[in-house]
Amino acid sequence: MFQKILNRTLLSTALFLLLSVYAGATIVVIAPHPDDAESSCGGMIANAVASGERVIILTMTKGEIGISGKSIKEAANIREEEARQGAAILGAEIEFFGAMDGSLYDDSTNTGKLKDILLRLKPRFVFAPWPLDVHNDHQSSGMLAWRVFMDKALNFELYFYETSNEPNTMSFRFIPTDYIDISLAMDKKREATLKHVSQSASEWFPMYELMASFRGYEANVHYAEGYIKAQNSDGMGGRAAVVKKIFEK
Repeated sequence: MFQKILNRTLLSTALFLLLSVYAGATIVVIAPHPDDAESSCGGMIANAVASGERVIILTMTKGEIGISGKSIKEAANIREEEARQGAAILGAEIEFFGAMDGSLYDDSTNTGKLKDILLRLKPRFVFAPWPLDVHNDHQSSGMLAWRVFMDKALNFELYFYETSNEPNTMSFRFIPTDYIDISLAMDKKREATLKHVSQSASEWFPMYELMASFRGYEANVHYAEGYIKAQNSDGMGGRAAVVKKIFEK
């Protein structure tokens, strides 16, 4: 079982090295495209699987327009196979939502479809992209997760994750509320991400290594992944660094 090993502090951001996940719980990671789950959440997924959790990567599109010179069908087949290989390395299951790459929208139809999937899977935790992102599919994936999170028919904790691969994707104003120590899972995260050969993952994964190193510095470990916990009551990600008293001169 995951154990929370660092208490809240009175710093600007509450620090947690590990989420409180109970053995046997189901975790759903919503990925806009193949490779997003491994690169952004690969450490968390590896840790969760090793601790007895069931992890399902719900890939919203198959990245059909992501391979130059390939037809939509050819690219979808290639990227689906890469996604299955990456998930297998992490020990995760994988499902595909069925949206088209570049055309995912946070409308009522997709909200209802995602709701039905999550009602079936009954996750205890859901991870989704931070909606403030340059890529439409990332924005929509995060907002769809948020819409379903607000539905009283479901009961799960929602955490947003960050991405970094400009100019294709980048998270803005991402201030973590929680951290997961992935020091022992970094090699597996790298191995899973590098299965996405069609996306030249070896060229851009160093950005995620740098990000993991930076988040690790913040959390006082070697490597970490940062997450924002969604809050129903006070906003999408709560309020970091709230000053409750103005100091007088």
